[in-house]
Amino acid sequence: MPFSFPQAYSAGATINCFIFIANPSKDTLMKRLIFFVLFLGLASYITVQYLKDRRFNPPAAYDYEISDAIDTEFYDSTVIQQYYKLALDAGSYARSLWNNDGIDVRYMDREDFESTQATDYYNTLLQTVIWLEKKLERSKRLRDQGYSTDEIRLMMEYNLSPEDIALSRNQSLVGLKIGDTGADVWELQRLINSKADSIPQDGIFSTITRNRLREFQKNNNLYPSGEVDEKTLKTLLK
Repeated sequence: MPFSFPQAYSAGATINCFIFIANPSKDTLMKRLIFFVLFLGLASYITVQYLKDRRFNPPAAYDYEISDAIDTEFYDSTVIQQYYKLALDAGSYARSLWNNDGIDVRYMDREDFESTQATDYYNTLLQTVIWLEKKLERSKRLRDQGYSTDEIRLMMEYNLSPEDIALSRNQSLVGLKIGDTGADVWELQRLINSKADSIPQDGIFSTITRNRLREFQKNNNLYPSGEVDEKTLKTLLK
């Protein structure tokens, strides 16, 4: 079949277009090069600004939040001072490492010795702060329950229980017997009545009080002496 002119023109146009695309002009190449250079410059600028912002704006998580449930009247004021100081030191230390060395102490880089050492020290600071905080919060709870400063000290330093403190508070009741009178006898009668009895609460250790006390001792497998000994008092205070 003979090759017509329109077909030849169409084929030539296609070839020219392909050559133009495959071989862009110098102007096109220059524009692409300029665009590429501008893109690299912009990317570099953004990266630098991000790193600067990252460096001088450490995470807010570095600031240790002071508890509002601590006992500010703790019997040892140096504990309170140490708690506040270490809480501030922890945040300052973390921010310093972030700003100066780019180390985030919240996430240890085990392949970096400096990061490992810094993170270990930071965690030690935090553990100490948390230990002090729990101690001060426990003291606050005890104070809210009505314990005095001296009683809180005894409980925390000598590991005394609330029962031990109650026994100490009522130690004057030990030894009460028939014929005694006064506020201690009145308190004894109140304790007996708290166990569902109903003896006169008059501050007089009469035969009625003695008999009720003996009955209480028998019911709790205690020697029914009718007098207040330490075991009887402990059981009354439960």
